Amino acid sequence: MYFDHVPHFNFKAHFNTAAPFHAHLREDEHGNIKSELLEDHMGLTMDYFEKLCEQKNLDSIFHHFEIQLVGDLSDSAKALWQELLYNAIYTHDLGKTNPNFQCRKMKNHAHQVVGEGNTNHSYFSALIYMDHYLDKVFALKGKDQNSLFFSLIFNAYIISKHHGCLSNFPTFLEDIDRNLAKEKPEGCFSYTGMFGRVIKKQGRIEQSYQKVLTNLKRNELWKSIPWIIYGRFLFGLLVSSDFYATSDFMNGPIHNFGTIKDINHYLTAFNQSPITQNIHKHQLSKSSTAVSPFDKDDINTLRSELFLEAEENLLKNPNESLFFFEAPTGSGKTNTSINLALKLLESDSRLNKITYVFPFNTLVEQTKSSLINAFNADPAIANAITVVNGITSIKALTTSGDNYPDGELYESSKKQRTDVNTRCTDYEQSLLARQFLHYPLILTTHVNFFNTLFGTDRESVFPLAHLANSVIILDEIQSYPNHLWKEIILFLQDYAQLLNMRIIIMSATLPDLGKLSLKDARPVPRLIKDPQRYYQHPLFKDRVSLDFSLLNYDREAILDQLLDKIIKTSIMLENNPKFVGFENKILVEFIKKSTALDFFVRLNDKLASLGIKREILCMTGDDNKAERKCIIEKVRTGKNLILVATQVIEAGVDIDMDMGFKDISLFDAEEQFLGRINRSCKKKGAKVFFFNYDPADLLYRNDFRKQEHLTIQDQSMWSLLESKNFTAFYDIILTEINASKQAYNESNMENFARETLWNFDYFELQKHMKLIDDNRLEISLFICGDPVEIDGVLIDSDGLWNDYLDLLLNNSMSYAEKRVRLSGFSEKMDYFIYQIPMPKYLFDHQGQIGDLYRFERNEIFFPNGKFDRKAFVDFKTNDTNNLCI
Repeated sequence: MYFDHVPHFNFKAHFNTAAPFHAHLREDEHGNIKSELLEDHMGLTMDYFEKLCEQKNLDSIFHHFEIQLVGDLSDSAKALWQELLYNAIYTHDLGKTNPNFQCRKMKNHAHQVVGEGNTNHSYFSALIYMDHYLDKVFALKGKDQNSLFFSLIFNAYIISKHHGCLSNFPTFLEDIDRNLAKEKPEGCFSYTGMFGRVIKKQGRIEQSYQKVLTNLKRNELWKSIPWIIYGRFLFGLLVSSDFYATSDFMNGPIHNFGTIKDINHYLTAFNQSPITQNIHKHQLSKSSTAVSPFDKDDINTLRSELFLEAEENLLKNPNESLFFFEAPTGSGKTNTSINLALKLLESDSRLNKITYVFPFNTLVEQTKSSLINAFNADPAIANAITVVNGITSIKALTTSGDNYPDGELYESSKKQRTDVNTRCTDYEQSLLARQFLHYPLILTTHVNFFNTLFGTDRESVFPLAHLANSVIILDEIQSYPNHLWKEIILFLQDYAQLLNMRIIIMSATLPDLGKLSLKDARPVPRLIKDPQRYYQHPLFKDRVSLDFSLLNYDREAILDQLLDKIIKTSIMLENNPKFVGFENKILVEFIKKSTALDFFVRLNDKLASLGIKREILCMTGDDNKAERKCIIEKVRTGKNLILVATQVIEAGVDIDMDMGFKDISLFDAEEQFLGRINRSCKKKGAKVFFFNYDPADLLYRNDFRKQEHLTIQDQSMWSLLESKNFTAFYDIILTEINASKQAYNESNMENFARETLWNFDYFELQKHMKLIDDNRLEISLFICGDPVEIDGVLIDSDGLWNDYLDLLLNNSMSYAEKRVRLSGFSEKMDYFIYQIPMPKYLFDHQGQIGDLYRFERNEIFFPNGKFDRKAFVDFKTNDTNNLCI
């Protein structure tokens, strides 16, 4: 192990242990209070740290950090660097020797309250750690001393934050000066060092830090990113090991970390699926007399070629960490990406987890079904595939352990169960598995993933160590705010290299983010060398033809023209025999919700006046989960229908429409829309008409792509969209992004590195890297109405609300049980929840839970069965009895 020969901090040699120190208290099943010795807790913390290192193969990760951060130092300095890192974990709770903490928090009356009674322990742990190592560091010379001093102070800062959040590093140094003068800790502790070194060198600490930092900013500007990642990784390891040890004392040991133990099990199941078998038969036919299972013009031939090319190019780059995978919609990206992930795990025994990351929850659910089918519905693997997002309930693990992911049993402590065959939910283990991502194959969202990479609180970084030695598949990366693309690629490159991640970035419209890298960065391998080979194939290129004629109409006339065109198209599809295989399904997309709802009403009225029967559906962001699910199912299985929608339909919705009409927005959003039309590539004559009604500016603030000359308002963009030449389009965007990041303004990247990264301003970094602007002031409505069928079960909204309220008010159950049970409610309640802008006055309501308000359904604000937020606000505002003054 990396730390095998590292000296261990000697607790008994540095503390007067005549009176015992306690770390935690718990109540046993008989109501008796049991205490844990501090030394036992620190030892157990290191046991879990070492177990985590073993389970997640972290030795290579520590080597990566050492090479990157102190690789040019002497061997003795590197040895001390290892010791500083290892003992930052061990010493994290030494501050619990604070007699005030012992007396007041631990009820340990072998100690007496002193001074003002400050019970802080994290900050004092950091001071003890610094005091112990200062002389060793200052005994070094030159660069060795500077680098190790910086590491010492930085590690101490991480220790000081282990019960809080990562914030701004320089304030930690200010706290040292202020608190040493105020608290006088040397008179309060049994620590034999008495903080003498820190107090004696108090002035030198600040001076030395500023000197080292100035030098780093001047000479190693971009080493700030590895240091930022190191700080978060150390913080994650510390709080994880501490949490595991505490959980062990409170609830029993943790044995399973949710890794893939047997890659052959996954490979066998994947290779036994009919799709994979046919691809391998096709591969065999290319080098032998065997016959391919596909005809030459079968789209599965093209999918197989893409699958095999991506695999070949992946295996040609065994030492790379980051890959681009660009392929058309409908080309089998999900199946190919599974194969790539398995090949990576097969080729590197350190890798033991797969994480899929998507922009939308709808994609998460769809991909789960695809993955289960791809693994031939193997029950153990199906159980290992776990959705982690804000609306899916926490996976319940049983005390018998027979449903643990990857088919592995785990042992629960005896105090948690009396019969090994019982199947009671183990709430502690269920919650812990969710917090730390103890699952072998995870499907989650961009927001969750970025929270792990950039979040500042403990629960955000819990999963970070488990992302090390993992395969990460990022889908639809172009949906990230593009003013962050440069920062994203810089961080992903260093995260991948340092934590031995293998990151596959895939999309049908994939910007070459490698062009935003630093000048000395290695190019990112493209798994498809010439994507145009596939995009230009008739099966994809001619799948949908584009019609720009409606762009000639001005705003006042376009809706009338649009109505006529849609109705004529629907009649044509119904009556013209040349449209073989068409089901007369038309998709119409608007930018604004209000426009979509108004047009939905107009279309209904127009068809009724003409005596034409069609099912008209409408889907916007105001629909709840139940309505969206119902609409999508109708679209998939129905015929002779028209779906009016907003951009919620563009990505993440697996539907196959015949014809489309779209209000233009961003260039790549147009392609995402095209992916909903003739998705199967089996129809001849599918077409999309573009029109221009609502401006997209407000929807895409700070987006380089919203400029008119980069949308299809500019005719020069028409041919790029028709030819699928996304490279030419993105080259323009990437050039503008690079220019913006080099300009002398708030976007300047070098300034960002100096002022935010090198100051380790984790709060500002988290804010800067936020994917979704959550500053919009909205309130959530829980609207009770008719029961809704969810997965075959009829859910009564009134009963659901009351049961949820009862659970919240139940103080008899444990925190873990309540968290697990509440997550189950959240998934169901999402079917009844709507959002509206924050009103000027608070409306009278029938109940409140936090920021969630209960209302009874009224058809006045559900015209035509669709929730209308404006109608809701107008109705509540006009009825003065509905206002809470």
